[in-house]
Amino acid sequence: MIAIINRLPVKEGAADQVVERFAGSGGHVQGFPGFVSMEVLRSDAEDEVLVITRWRDREAFDAWVGSDEFRKAHGRGGGGDLLSGHPKMGSYSVAVERAPGSP
Repeated sequence: MIAIINRLPVKEGAADQVVERFAGSGGHVQGFPGFVSMEVLRSDAEDEVLVITRWRDREAFDAWVGSDEFRKAHGRGGGGDLLSGHPKMGSYSVAVERAPGSP
């Protein structure tokens, strides 16, 4: 499994609006093959929003980025007016995972 982390630097006072856009979106990613989960995190300082998606593997994520669903999800007005800089994306292999009750 991999995790993709997008760091979105947000303008002062805009963190709630960025989070609301994710909460209110129709969600093109949920049904995409290989998609596992998504979390949207607001920093305590409210100057950054993290979007963490988990994927079965890199091939599934790459297929998402090349898909019509991706274009639909990212082509509806963006939100660049709410950002204070360029988003930064990182890709990580999940090396250790714990769940309640696991040893």
